[in-house]
Amino acid sequence: MQTRYTPFLQFVVLLGDMLLLNLSFIAAGALRFDDLRIQDTEYYDYYVQLAVFVNLSWLLLSVTFKTYRTGLRPEPRQSVGKVLNVYLAHIFLLLLFFVSLKRSDFYSRLFLVYFYSLMGVGVFLWHFYFMRLLRAYRSRGKGGRNVILLGQGQGLERLADVLKTENDYGLRLVGYYSNTPLGKVPVTGSEDLLEEDIHRLEADELYASFPAGDPRWLKWYALADKHLIRFRMVPDLGLSLTSRLQIDFIERIPVLIQRQEPLERYHNRVLKRAMDVFFSCLMIVLVFPWLFPILALMAKSSKGPVFYKQQRAGLNGAHFTIYKFRTLKTDHTPLTHLSPVVTGDSRITRMGKFMRKHSLDELPQFFNVLRGDMSMVGPRPHMLAHTNEYRKQIDRFIVRHFVKPGITGLAQIKGYRGEVQTTADLEARIAADVYYIENWSLLLDIRILATTVLKVLFPDERAV
Repeated sequence: MQTRYTPFLQFVVLLGDMLLLNLSFIAAGALRFDDLRIQDTEYYDYYVQLAVFVNLSWLLLSVTFKTYRTGLRPEPRQSVGKVLNVYLAHIFLLLLFFVSLKRSDFYSRLFLVYFYSLMGVGVFLWHFYFMRLLRAYRSRGKGGRNVILLGQGQGLERLADVLKTENDYGLRLVGYYSNTPLGKVPVTGSEDLLEEDIHRLEADELYASFPAGDPRWLKWYALADKHLIRFRMVPDLGLSLTSRLQIDFIERIPVLIQRQEPLERYHNRVLKRAMDVFFSCLMIVLVFPWLFPILALMAKSSKGPVFYKQQRAGLNGAHFTIYKFRTLKTDHTPLTHLSPVVTGDSRITRMGKFMRKHSLDELPQFFNVLRGDMSMVGPRPHMLAHTNEYRKQIDRFIVRHFVKPGITGLAQIKGYRGEVQTTADLEARIAADVYYIENWSLLLDIRILATTVLKVLFPDERAV
């Protein structure tokens, strides 16, 4: 929601970015060329061109990713997540710039390391603490707006509760007027009384809620304009709307989008895929050559193949073949028909118990990631039979398939792993997966991966 200070705050955010970028550029030059008189060398022209490129590309990416947006309620983590996207995309563009113009030999690699190190620290801290300070400033009632509530409905009641308990939105309730007042909110007077009080309240915004088609919408819209008060509509749709609700228009017809998914945007999918390819290749090249023979011997400790493969549901419900190291005995049941593993399962081999506890049996899934069937981070894929069963139990279960399944996920680092024992356990997993889909960022992925490493080294008691 825009306020009269929003353009100024957005300008401050972008200005801070550009100042830090250029200070980092100058500092990197001073550190790298402390004994070189740049004005007497051919470096000068090349680095001026580089300075122009990094400034324009950062500005373009900032506008594309909307890193300058402060929002009605500033969120430091989300802001840093957006900046991380810009930071990585900026490095990619610079590499593309070097390759396309064949100029990589003209620039010092040490200079670039200094530059991106200094700039990364600077802009991340800048966005994080600016958002925290702005939020703290608003929570003290500074720079806020006076608002009036008018009408009735559950949406208006929830808004009143928020305004009473949350100060960091920068909204101050100065009056509530209604002919059918809400039970929890003290009423200032009837709607007719507001016509008399509206002069003295010095309100900035009027939040109204009436039934659809009610003529009072137009009446109060016109009256708010007459008194230079901005009119806001609070719809009561009988739905549980998320904070990331978006409104699009087809001609003049408003369309409410209940769930925003960052991975619907093409550039976010490219960034996530780039990270998947990088980490999967890193694991396959650096770890697998010495780890594969050891794990193959472990899997051979009982009769059966080294690998276990099974059909799972992936992106948009499409089936794919998942690979694991085999950790179960297969004396009586075909591998493709194994039922889920439970705590104390007698089918787990002696070596398989160790492998499952430290998630080593999941390592072949890096090939699934490289192929594009899976991602490093995402909802864990279930067996096809369980997918069909769970989608009948939990309304939002199938929403998980809006993104690729992952080797690890938000639900797993929160402890929701292993055997599904109750419906509440399943609901908690789905809630974590849906939150991930609605709030994805590279920063969240990195946090999940870092926590997963700790969980592998120090597994919890639910690991089976």
